[in-house]
Amino acid sequence: MNKCGLPFINSTSHCFADSTHQTCCMLGPEARRYADNSGNPIGEASLKAFKSKHNREANQSELTPWCTCFGSKVCSFYASKFNDGTHIKFLNDPNSENDVLTNIPRKVACEEYARKSLEITAHGTPGVNSANGDSCTSGNIAQITRESIYQLQ
Repeated sequence: MNKCGLPFINSTSHCFADSTHQTCCMLGPEARRYADNSGNPIGEASLKAFKSKHNREANQSELTPWCTCFGSKVCSFYASKFNDGTHIKFLNDPNSENDVLTNIPRKVACEEYARKSLEITAHGTPGVNSANGDSCTSGNIAQITRESIYQLQ
């Protein structure tokens, strides 16, 4: 939770504790707005969590962390749809006590590659399409790094 920038509050208690909310996603303003308007109210939730963690409101262009659904590749979908800084900070490996995947390219296909490699079950999320025509090349895959959560900055 700390490495993602999330506070330990009731609304974040599911983060990294269930079968799908394993993505630390840094949400930009366009992604927050789109999520809220498409039936996935994580934009507002991330703003409230940010305020709880930092004792201040996020400014309009500031990225706010949230644990998004790895099973439906929410973060990479938003990252590829909007040019507002939205990106995956890390993907938690729920089969490991300390390992995360970092340097995930902003492509739905790359989050899908990681999802399959970690054996996370796929599912749907409102407003998120499963495919957008991108591909995760061997060069993209080579960027993905497995590291200890304790090494993250």
